[in-house]
Amino acid sequence: MMMDEDFNKLPSGLGEFFRSLGVRSIDSTFDQLRDLANRQLSLGSSGHYESHAPKRWEDSLIEGLVKTGDRVLDLGCGDGELLVRLVYRCGAEVQGIETNEDLVIRCIERGVPVCHDDLEQMLSILPDRSFDIAVMENTLQTLVHPLDALRGMLRVARIGVVSFPNFAHWSVRLTFGLGGRMPVTSSLPYTWYDTPNIHLCSINDFTDWVVADDVEVLESWVLVEGKVEKFNGDDHNKTAEQAMFVIKGKDSMPAGEDR
Repeated sequence: MMMDEDFNKLPSGLGEFFRSLGVRSIDSTFDQLRDLANRQLSLGSSGHYESHAPKRWEDSLIEGLVKTGDRVLDLGCGDGELLVRLVYRCGAEVQGIETNEDLVIRCIERGVPVCHDDLEQMLSILPDRSFDIAVMENTLQTLVHPLDALRGMLRVARIGVVSFPNFAHWSVRLTFGLGGRMPVTSSLPYTWYDTPNIHLCSINDFTDWVVADDVEVLESWVLVEGKVEKFNGDDHNKTAEQAMFVIKGKDSMPAGEDR
């Protein structure tokens, strides 16, 4: 058990943050910590998020999907930017899962409820329909078992929001086909030896899975030359750098129906 005096051993800022929440030891339950963090978030000022654009093009679209009181799970939440916005701007109850320790610390400093764990493992133990919306932003292609993760998010949430880089974009085809090298673009900024992307997916690949798994697409958008457009089919498989789909399993109830 970590008592009050041991908080001084934590990285700078973490001890003060835990004290501000009233936490005196690390044996507090997960639910208690989540409730405390949500309460801390709700006390903050939303001015920063009213006046600043979101970091990612998907975030404003996701905001439009979230209603007051919705329970939102962010799978690979990064530094918690999206979840903080959803609390301040939408009145959501949020939970993040993140593997990167530095990003977990940033979430904690912001007051974001976060679980430092592998999202694929966490999905396997979360109860059915424990969230209204599960979000997976630019994480799918980094997972060891992406289909299991997609099916898991549709089990634990009523709808899923998935975004990913489109590996069939014309620049990717050109670079690989004519240059003979793995592409490095604004959407795919990694070289072959340091990329986190281990399962490459095109928009057509994703829509093929949707049909095969009998998944319903509620909404879909793409990013084309920096502009957000509604997804319109095969042409976007060539021209879109990234895509985002809102999906629902056939056995899912409408969000909030059984609350």
